[in-house]
Amino acid sequence: MSSLVAVDIGNSSIKLGWFPEGESRTELPPARVLTFIEDELESPRWNAFCEMIDSQTHWVIASVHQQACQRLTAAVVANCPVAKVTVLCNSMLPMDTDIEAVDSVGTDRLLAALAVRSLEPTACPAIVIDSGTAVTVDVVNGQGAFAGGVIMPGSALIARALNDGTAQLPQIVLDKDNVPEPIGKNTQDAIAAGIYWGLVGSINELVKQQFLLLGQSAPVFISGGDSWIAKHLEFESKSVPNLCLLGIAAAVEAGLQL
Repeated sequence: MSSLVAVDIGNSSIKLGWFPEGESRTELPPARVLTFIEDELESPRWNAFCEMIDSQTHWVIASVHQQACQRLTAAVVANCPVAKVTVLCNSMLPMDTDIEAVDSVGTDRLLAALAVRSLEPTACPAIVIDSGTAVTVDVVNGQGAFAGGVIMPGSALIARALNDGTAQLPQIVLDKDNVPEPIGKNTQDAIAAGIYWGLVGSINELVKQQFLLLGQSAPVFISGGDSWIAKHLEFESKSVPNLCLLGIAAAVEAGLQL
């Protein structure tokens, strides 16, 4: 099986994961992951990544941002003209669903669920939290199918909305390494506390409600840039970085429906 680059194009960043030929596709060491923004295409970091991989690598792209996807695809063709490029759509994925309008579901949500099912096949049902620009709390049902879930704004999006939607509230950058006090003594601290503890409380309550439907034994997996949330959850969870990239690898391994 040829070398694979899995690509996750989100709303605010692009993440690449390289799976060399002949190596496990259930593990992705940090040294083979590159995260950057669209404007960094053709940057030294991008060029160094392209030089590291085989020119005939298969690039498989999951995207929620059409413009960034088009730019990246053009950059791959320019740097690796003999590479194969596949842009995923939901119908290609070897993942059963129990939802309405599967074509309208974010491919990244399906891939995160597929990664969990691939990494731990007996974890059915399961809850999958992916926390980035948006936070999703999704469910794999007892039959191993993606069964829907919840979407809400992540910390950066909440901060931006408070600034955009009010006349005087500043936009803050949440310091995720310093836990804010639950009583802010100034406006910035009050906003930080609201975002930080509001997200924690929302996810705790959402998972509590999902446990009522799935059972308390359903394992919880968490991934994404806001995975600091895990240390405040009221239940056990397993942190798995790069779930979407691992889901792409699992989909390719199982056979895409091209």
